[in-house]
Amino acid sequence: MDNRLAVKSYVEDLFRYLDNFESNPQQFATEAFLQTYNGIGAVFQALRQQRDQAVELDQFFLEKIKQSPLTSSDLRQITVQVLISFFEAEADIDGQSNRAYSYVRGLRAVKQDVPFIENHLTPLLFREGALNNNLPLCGFFLDEMARYMNIYGKPLDTSISPETFSGLSDPLKFLQLARRRKQLGSSLMHDRSGLEFHLSRVEGFAKLAARSLLHDYLLKQWDYYVKSAGFWAKVKAAFSGIGARLKGVFSSSRYFRLSLSQRNSAYVFYTLIVILFICAAIYTHIGWKNYRADKLKNMKEHIQELKK
Repeated sequence: MDNRLAVKSYVEDLFRYLDNFESNPQQFATEAFLQTYNGIGAVFQALRQQRDQAVELDQFFLEKIKQSPLTSSDLRQITVQVLISFFEAEADIDGQSNRAYSYVRGLRAVKQDVPFIENHLTPLLFREGALNNNLPLCGFFLDEMARYMNIYGKPLDTSISPETFSGLSDPLKFLQLARRRKQLGSSLMHDRSGLEFHLSRVEGFAKLAARSLLHDYLLKQWDYYVKSAGFWAKVKAAFSGIGARLKGVFSSSRYFRLSLSQRNSAYVFYTLIVILFICAAIYTHIGWKNYRADKLKNMKEHIQELKK
């Protein structure tokens, strides 16, 4: 299939998914929709050199967008505004392929991209019941907005203070957290001087998670918040972790010797050996005691039989 026909086919499918979401949201195919969206976005950079195709796709976008009001659903509005903003930023280098962008921009109350994303699209995403409570879909578009902001928006304040962060609205807090993950990596919880570590220490994530299902979902997806497990669940998890470590240690004799040369590992190993010997001694004592009791009982029964 010709490349331009393939892209148009993807666009057709995307708007068909939007129609299905509005007419039958319970049957909406989330994964297929996301794959289609990503397939369209993957060609934008190449269109910087293929100007005829860029102009043609721009016109096709415009025709499809005009077929239904953007306010038909929150998914249609978010999808079109975010996708076309990326299209204009990545594919339009000469002002010849921005008709679709000019059209959707003209429908905004705020024309500039950054304040529109911050003050309209992000709050729309966090509104109660947004995207028919499709949490993975909400998480995807939050990630897309964060990606756009990091590339084409104002620079991220990487040293934002907890006080400044706490003054943001909840939607902007999550946009900030998503932008930080995009730019700084996903291991921010291990940085003791960072915002995420502080929020975890003062139970800021627990408070955020309690406010909505989307908050809870996002924070768990990012491993920023885990509800406290019961006592036995914690014990099971602890022994599972020890078992996994022991399996790794004993999987190689060379690694086993290296582990014993490390002070903490040696302490753990010898402590486990001592515990095993203690358990064996207790088990032996209990077993011998039960054995003697059984023998004594059998002897008494035998004596009674002889008397009879």
